[in-house]
Amino acid sequence: MNLAEVITMQDEQLSEALALGARNKIYRAINKSPGLHFRELQRRTKIATGSLQYHIDFLMKRHLIKAKKSGKFVRYYSTRGAQLGELEQTIGLLRQPSLRKITIFLLTKKRANNEKIAAAVGLSPSTVSWHMTKLLQGNLVERRRVGRKTFFYIVDADRIAGLLTSYKKSFLDEMVDSFVEIWEEMNPTPTKGFTAYPRQ
Repeated sequence: MNLAEVITMQDEQLSEALALGARNKIYRAINKSPGLHFRELQRRTKIATGSLQYHIDFLMKRHLIKAKKSGKFVRYYSTRGAQLGELEQTIGLLRQPSLRKITIFLLTKKRANNEKIAAAVGLSPSTVSWHMTKLLQGNLVERRRVGRKTFFYIVDADRIAGLLTSYKKSFLDEMVDSFVEIWEEMNPTPTKGFTAYPRQ
Protein backbone atom coordinates (compact mmCIF):
# COMPACT_ATOMS: atom_id res chain seq x y z
CA MET A 1 0.00 0.00 0.00
CA ASN A 2 1.50 3.33 -1.05
CA LEU A 3 1.37 6.60 0.92
CA ALA A 4 -1.60 7.98 -1.04
CA GLU A 5 -3.62 4.84 -0.31
CA VAL A 6 -2.76 5.02 3.41
CA ILE A 7 -3.86 8.66 3.59
CA THR A 8 -7.09 7.83 1.75
CA MET A 9 -7.81 4.97 4.16
CA GLN A 10 -7.14 7.21 7.18
CA ASP A 11 -9.48 9.88 5.79
CA GLU A 12 -12.19 7.28 5.22
CA GLN A 13 -11.79 6.01 8.79
CA LEU A 14 -12.03 9.58 10.07
CA SER A 15 -15.19 10.23 8.05
CA GLU A 16 -16.75 7.01 9.30
CA ALA A 17 -15.87 7.78 12.94
CA LEU A 18 -17.33 11.28 12.68
CA ALA A 19 -20.46 10.33 10.76
CA LEU A 20 -22.59 10.81 13.88
CA GLY A 21 -23.53 14.46 14.36
CA ALA A 22 -22.79 14.67 18.10
CA ARG A 23 -19.41 12.97 17.70
CA ASN A 24 -18.46 15.28 14.86
CA LYS A 25 -19.47 18.26 16.98
CA ILE A 26 -17.18 17.13 19.82
CA TYR A 27 -14.24 16.49 17.51
CA ARG A 28 -14.63 19.84 15.79
CA ALA A 29 -14.78 21.64 19.15
CA ILE A 30 -11.54 19.97 20.31
CA ASN A 31 -9.82 20.56 17.00
CA LYS A 32 -10.83 24.23 17.02
CA SER A 33 -10.07 24.80 20.72
CA PRO A 34 -7.33 22.38 21.82
CA GLY A 35 -6.89 21.97 25.57
CA LEU A 36 -10.56 22.12 26.61
CA HIS A 37 -11.47 20.19 29.74
CA PHE A 38 -14.62 18.08 30.08
CA ARG A 39 -16.93 20.69 31.63
CA GLU A 40 -15.93 23.38 29.13
CA LEU A 41 -16.37 20.92 26.26
CA GLN A 42 -19.81 20.06 27.62
CA ARG A 43 -20.72 23.74 27.92
CA ARG A 44 -19.74 24.44 24.32
CA THR A 45 -21.32 21.36 22.75
CA LYS A 46 -24.40 21.19 25.03
CA ILE A 47 -24.18 17.38 25.06
CA ALA A 48 -25.30 15.44 28.15
CA THR A 49 -22.57 14.15 30.47
CA GLY A 50 -23.05 10.43 29.81
CA SER A 51 -23.31 10.88 26.05
CA LEU A 52 -20.29 13.19 25.96
CA GLN A 53 -18.14 10.73 27.91
CA TYR A 54 -19.22 7.90 25.59
CA HIS A 55 -18.24 9.82 22.44
CA ILE A 56 -14.94 11.00 23.96
CA ASP A 57 -14.07 7.38 24.79
CA PHE A 58 -14.99 6.38 21.23
CA LEU A 59 -12.78 9.08 19.70
CA MET A 60 -9.89 8.18 21.99
CA LYS A 61 -10.12 4.47 21.15
CA ARG A 62 -9.83 5.39 17.48
CA HIS A 63 -6.85 7.65 18.24
CA LEU A 64 -8.58 10.78 16.93
CA ILE A 65 -8.17 12.66 20.19
CA LYS A 66 -5.97 12.27 23.26
CA ALA A 67 -6.29 13.29 26.89
CA LYS A 68 -3.61 14.90 29.02
CA LYS A 69 -3.70 15.64 32.75
CA SER A 70 -3.07 19.32 33.51
CA GLY A 71 -3.34 20.21 37.18
CA LYS A 72 -6.77 19.14 38.39
CA PHE A 73 -8.20 18.92 34.87
CA VAL A 74 -7.94 16.43 32.03
CA ARG A 75 -7.62 18.33 28.75
CA TYR A 76 -8.35 17.04 25.26
CA TYR A 77 -6.39 17.49 22.04
CA SER A 78 -6.72 16.36 18.44
CA THR A 79 -4.11 13.81 17.36
CA ARG A 80 -3.97 15.57 14.00
CA GLY A 81 -2.41 18.95 13.40
CA ALA A 82 0.06 21.01 15.43
CA GLN A 83 -1.32 20.36 18.91
CA LEU A 84 1.21 17.96 20.37
CA GLY A 85 4.37 18.16 22.41
CA GLU A 86 5.49 21.55 23.65
CA LEU A 87 2.64 23.31 21.85
CA GLU A 88 0.12 21.10 23.63
CA GLN A 89 1.66 21.95 27.01
CA THR A 90 1.64 25.67 26.27
CA ILE A 91 -1.99 25.68 25.16
CA GLY A 92 -2.93 23.73 28.30
CA LEU A 93 -1.38 26.47 30.44
CA LEU A 94 -3.01 29.28 28.44
CA ARG A 95 -6.41 27.64 28.94
CA GLN A 96 -6.15 28.43 32.67
CA PRO A 97 -7.61 31.95 33.23
CA SER A 98 -5.16 33.15 35.90
CA LEU A 99 -2.12 31.91 33.99
CA ARG A 100 -3.45 33.49 30.82
CA LYS A 101 -4.01 36.81 32.60
CA ILE A 102 -0.45 36.79 34.00
CA THR A 103 0.98 35.85 30.61
CA ILE A 104 -0.82 38.68 28.82
CA PHE A 105 0.30 41.15 31.49
CA LEU A 106 3.94 40.11 31.00
CA LEU A 107 3.58 40.29 27.22
CA THR A 108 2.47 43.92 27.52
CA LYS A 109 4.92 44.96 30.27
CA LYS A 110 7.97 42.96 29.09
CA ARG A 111 9.02 42.25 32.68
CA ALA A 112 7.63 42.52 36.22
CA ASN A 113 8.29 41.26 39.72
CA ASN A 114 5.88 39.22 41.82
CA GLU A 115 4.35 42.24 43.59
CA LYS A 116 3.64 44.11 40.34
CA ILE A 117 2.06 41.02 38.78
CA ALA A 118 -0.11 40.41 41.87
CA ALA A 119 -1.38 44.01 41.84
CA ALA A 120 -2.09 43.91 38.11
CA VAL A 121 -4.04 40.63 38.03
CA GLY A 122 -5.79 40.99 41.39
CA LEU A 123 -4.27 37.97 43.11
CA SER A 124 -2.27 37.61 46.32
CA PRO A 125 1.55 37.46 45.99
CA SER A 126 1.54 33.89 47.32
CA THR A 127 -1.01 32.81 44.72
CA VAL A 128 0.99 34.50 42.00
CA SER A 129 4.13 32.68 43.18
CA TRP A 130 2.28 29.39 42.83
CA HIS A 131 1.16 30.28 39.30
CA MET A 132 4.64 31.49 38.33
CA THR A 133 6.06 28.11 39.30
CA LYS A 134 3.74 26.46 36.77
CA LEU A 135 4.71 28.97 34.08
CA LEU A 136 8.41 28.43 34.83
CA GLN A 137 8.00 24.66 34.65
CA GLY A 138 6.13 25.04 31.37
CA ASN A 139 8.94 27.19 29.96
CA LEU A 140 6.61 30.12 29.27
CA VAL A 141 8.55 32.48 31.53
CA GLU A 142 12.04 32.86 32.95
CA ARG A 143 13.27 34.81 35.95
CA ARG A 144 16.29 37.04 36.33
CA ARG A 145 17.62 38.74 39.41
CA VAL A 146 18.28 42.49 39.11
CA GLY A 147 19.78 43.87 42.28
CA ARG A 148 17.58 42.73 45.14
CA LYS A 149 14.54 42.00 43.01
CA THR A 150 13.56 39.05 40.83
CA PHE A 151 11.82 39.83 37.54
CA PHE A 152 9.84 37.54 35.28
CA TYR A 153 9.95 37.63 31.47
CA ILE A 154 8.11 35.74 28.71
CA VAL A 155 10.59 33.33 27.13
CA ASP A 156 9.34 33.68 23.54
CA ALA A 157 6.89 36.57 23.26
CA ASP A 158 6.31 36.16 19.50
CA ARG A 159 5.44 32.48 19.89
CA ILE A 160 3.00 33.03 22.77
CA ALA A 161 1.40 36.02 21.04
CA GLY A 162 1.09 33.88 17.92
CA LEU A 163 -0.80 31.21 19.83
CA LEU A 164 -3.12 33.74 21.43
CA THR A 165 -3.75 35.22 18.00
CA SER A 166 -4.30 31.89 16.25
CA TYR A 167 -6.69 30.53 18.89
CA LYS A 168 -8.23 33.88 19.86
CA LYS A 169 -11.83 32.86 19.16
CA SER A 170 -11.52 29.68 21.19
CA PHE A 171 -10.62 31.46 24.45
CA LEU A 172 -13.89 33.45 24.65
CA ASP A 173 -11.92 36.08 26.58
CA GLU A 174 -12.19 39.84 26.02
CA MET A 175 -8.69 40.31 27.44
CA VAL A 176 -7.29 38.06 24.71
CA ASP A 177 -9.30 39.94 22.06
CA SER A 178 -7.95 43.30 23.26
CA PHE A 179 -4.38 42.03 23.48
CA VAL A 180 -4.46 40.55 19.97
CA GLU A 181 -5.86 43.76 18.52
CA ILE A 182 -3.06 45.83 20.11
CA TRP A 183 -0.37 43.26 19.26
CA GLU A 184 -1.36 43.14 15.58
CA GLU A 185 -1.28 46.94 15.37
CA MET A 186 2.23 46.96 16.85
CA ASN A 187 3.40 43.97 14.80
CA PRO A 188 1.75 44.15 11.35
CA THR A 189 4.11 41.46 10.00
CA PRO A 190 5.43 38.39 11.83
CA THR A 191 8.71 38.90 13.63
CA LYS A 192 11.72 36.92 12.41
CA GLY A 193 11.62 33.47 13.98
CA PHE A 194 7.86 33.65 14.56
CA THR A 195 5.93 30.47 13.82
CA ALA A 196 2.54 31.20 12.29
CA TYR A 197 -0.19 28.78 13.37
CA PRO A 198 -3.36 28.27 11.33
CA ARG A 199 -6.10 30.60 12.54
CA GLN A 200 -8.91 28.73 14.26
